Amino acid sequence: MSHALRDTVHSRAVGNNSKLKNQGFHLQIWAMKKYFCVMITFLIIVAAGQAQDKKATKGTESLQDLFQTALTPPEDITIFTAKEVVTMSERLNDVTAIAVRDGYIIEAGEKDALIEKFKSAENLKVDESFKDKVIVPGFIDNHLHFWLFALVSNFHFITPADWQLPWGDVKGVVGQDNYIARLKELDGSIKDPKEVIFTWGYHEAFHGELNRKILDDVSKTRPIFVWQRSVHEFFFNTKALELMGLEEKDWQGKGESTEMSSWEEGHVWEKGLYMVIDKIFPMIASPEKFEQGLERTREYVHAGGITTASDPGVMLPGDLIRQMVNVLESGPMPFDYYLIPAGNAIYDANEKDADLTVEIAKQMVKENNGEKVKWVDDQIKLFTDGAVFSQLMQMKDGYLDGHEGEWIQTPEDFAKSAWAFWKNNYQIIVHQNGDLGMEVGLNTLEGMMHRYPRFGHRFRFDHFAFSEKSQLARVAELGAEISSNPFYLHLLGEKYSDVGVGPERAEVMARGRSVLDEDIRLSFHSDAPMAPARPMFLVWAAVNRIGLSGEKVLGPEEKVNVEEAFRAVTIDAAFAMHKENEIGSIDIGKKANFTIFEENPLTADSEILKDLKIWGTVYEGEAFPIKKKSIGMGVLPKLMGYSKLAMHTMSGDEHDHMDACLINQMLQTYAASLNSDEFRKK
Repeated sequence: MSHALRDTVHSRAVGNNSKLKNQGFHLQIWAMKKYFCVMITFLIIVAAGQAQDKKATKGTESLQDLFQTALTPPEDITIFTAKEVVTMSERLNDVTAIAVRDGYIIEAGEKDALIEKFKSAENLKVDESFKDKVIVPGFIDNHLHFWLFALVSNFHFITPADWQLPWGDVKGVVGQDNYIARLKELDGSIKDPKEVIFTWGYHEAFHGELNRKILDDVSKTRPIFVWQRSVHEFFFNTKALELMGLEEKDWQGKGESTEMSSWEEGHVWEKGLYMVIDKIFPMIASPEKFEQGLERTREYVHAGGITTASDPGVMLPGDLIRQMVNVLESGPMPFDYYLIPAGNAIYDANEKDADLTVEIAKQMVKENNGEKVKWVDDQIKLFTDGAVFSQLMQMKDGYLDGHEGEWIQTPEDFAKSAWAFWKNNYQIIVHQNGDLGMEVGLNTLEGMMHRYPRFGHRFRFDHFAFSEKSQLARVAELGAEISSNPFYLHLLGEKYSDVGVGPERAEVMARGRSVLDEDIRLSFHSDAPMAPARPMFLVWAAVNRIGLSGEKVLGPEEKVNVEEAFRAVTIDAAFAMHKENEIGSIDIGKKANFTIFEENPLTADSEILKDLKIWGTVYEGEAFPIKKKSIGMGVLPKLMGYSKLAMHTMSGDEHDHMDACLINQMLQTYAASLNSDEFRKK
């Protein structure tokens, strides 16, 4: 679309939006009048009933008395006290104690006042475990891939950076010799000669070249599977290929999949994974391995102070969904975990029949639900452009080195599938990284608003690596939201300034201030395992915007303040999930979900936000201490300097790469082919 044509369409959209807003206003006035009429009628009926009662009895109870009748004090109340309470509430301030019953907040204020108010409760407990600590609303990560992290967690970590995990710390490894030495050490430490090695974390920029011959030199008798750090490619030794029952002919004549593979090197990437995923998946997701991974990931997510997590784009076989629900809910589960179907995978698996895709998604969310692990029935995940980690996002002005980005869903497929869900009143969550990907998303949303205007649709752009400032006005006018990953800026901003993108665009990755200045709701997410599932790391990154070197501030004009960043992992993250009436702030009637700090994160030095100690959480009124400190990923700046050659490889000069969402798509499509058959039979 030309700029002139786009501006014309845009101006019409703004005009139509104004008309729609006026219509909505008049509808609201009509609804309010209707409401008051109903209420007046109700009060008249009640008053009449009271009058009849007075004739029949000697009572003198008035209508006013009816509404002032005191409720019987509830039983089993716990009052949590704290040094400070950060409520993130528009109504509650100056709080140092919170009254909880049956997992919900029933009052908040000063300790003595709450004790006095509920002194007649049969079982009143004053819990002063946090009297020297700070209570804040429970953290929310509205976009992480829990089940994918569960798969990765069972692999042996050999990564460039240190990882501090609940089940053991892992030291980073840099250099090809050191990487191979660690592989050989691992091989030698495993006594069972038949045990397969699955390892995760390899990255050519840090570990040098890897291929089948190199892995055969490590072991000619033990199968070795190497999953690359960005989970977008696999390397195999000869024994691993034999274990999968594969021959060279099996990788020939498969179109794009063949083009994205090398039998000689034992290497598959991107669509090449389609040729092995059905062989690998049963091994890495066996019931035993998957159960252990789920338990590990539950502990890891909790260690970040998270009490609510959402996983956009889930598409596992039904038996694994059932296992996930059973495993997570059979043990201590200190957070809610919401599953959102992968609309793109269902769409691809069903010959791009958009209406059938919606029907399958509707059926899918009715099954395999637990109390804390459950599907969301009115949200869907779709995709525009490619991965930011590999510079495959679609950029309006292209790349400095001339390579091209990638569409995960073509604009046509995105528009077609989005419309099918839009007209069924879904909230659409869009994987978007480049400014051209943003443009496609906005144009699609604008077109859908013309065809079927909706208010409160909360169409959401997730990841939000690159955008033009002018696009944000359209985001606001169309009523969309943004959930960004500030970790991108910290990890990639400096390097992308030098390679591929340039400083003018790279330094304003994951915009913050410009978004808030347009009154757009902004939330943060981790996309774990691509970034640590650590909300305070995201807060720190957005507030400070410090590059990986630790020395340079990137795009200081896009900094947000601490309170704004904190909203992005609490109340505004809840809003992004349609859960703002249940979680996200400390308010009466909401879940008693808290994150417990040793000091107040809103008044702490902004430079140490990511390092603040979290004691644990309270989930639905029950305390869950963190058993072991687990910050997730220890970034080692001196080890993170990509060579220009390595960056060219990452950016697609050698072959295309993916991120967690894209490998997620591969696994989703495999699972969707199974699930679609299952649901068609019902």
